[in-house]
Amino acid sequence: MSENTSFAFVANLLDVNCNLPFKVIEDCYFQKADSIQIDQIRKSLLDSGYFYELSRFNLSPYELVYVEDLNTPNKKKYKSQQLEPQNWRYYILTFKGNNSIIHDLARIANLAKIELEFGLQFIYHEQLEGFGILKNPTYTFNYFNAMNSGLSLTQSIDDTILQDIGSIYLDYKQLDETKYPDIKQAVNMLDELKNIPHNSKFKILGLFTIIEFLITHKPIDTGDSITRQVTNKINLLSKRFSNQLDYSQFFVNTSESAIWKKLYAYRSNIAHGSQPDFAKELLVLKDDSTAKNFLKLVVKMLLRHSLIEPQLYTDLKEC
Repeated sequence: MSENTSFAFVANLLDVNCNLPFKVIEDCYFQKADSIQIDQIRKSLLDSGYFYELSRFNLSPYELVYVEDLNTPNKKKYKSQQLEPQNWRYYILTFKGNNSIIHDLARIANLAKIELEFGLQFIYHEQLEGFGILKNPTYTFNYFNAMNSGLSLTQSIDDTILQDIGSIYLDYKQLDETKYPDIKQAVNMLDELKNIPHNSKFKILGLFTIIEFLITHKPIDTGDSITRQVTNKINLLSKRFSNQLDYSQFFVNTSESAIWKKLYAYRSNIAHGSQPDFAKELLVLKDDSTAKNFLKLVVKMLLRHSLIEPQLYTDLKEC
């Protein structure tokens, strides 16, 4: 690739299992950063102070690997080891022109199995013969803050996942925005949740909001409640998803309708400022993380499917 090619830094810690460079969409390639690009990324990361502890040693998480510490046999601990430069995990997405492609890819990547996070964008300007750096300060801070807190684990990515991101992008670009504005708005709403810190319960409310925005209408009577609408409509839609919505992956020995009732009880707890009781009332949900991960999966599957059958969602919302 040309040294004057614009690129977006992929902030995820990745274990890549495919041949590189990999064409995601036309004129857009996923690949390892070269030495010049790494220098640009490292300087930006070190200057930003995102990784304040590692920055003191002129390091970043992309230059380390964590292995089990065998010196603590009675307690499982991990220690960091520095990687050789050729094994550093700086990955990028190259593109041509302005950053409109990355803008759209960043949104639809939220619907993929691995949600690629484009932390920094390096836009080459021919007239200036140099790069400008674009980023969303809030998104980027929240992502790297979660990484500093140990919430970001290494994720495995392969050609199937990268192909899927390309497919979602093409479906998104083919969507008639004038006819189905709600679907694009819902995709944007999911992306906007990145403005909220990782552990905030407001993210839970945001996920419920997207589900309701996509498939529900204002209740007409008590038999038309939001909970009933969500339960029945997701049961219908999930039969058309390309992949199964597997409740048993999160919850055990509980009917789908009972799970949604508990989820809405959980939503009510958050909205009214009360403490969720996962020991008794909400035992089936296990904990905050399980509930959030399930809701996130539901949102992603709904949005992914809505790009394929948008008219169905328009019709279903009125039912």
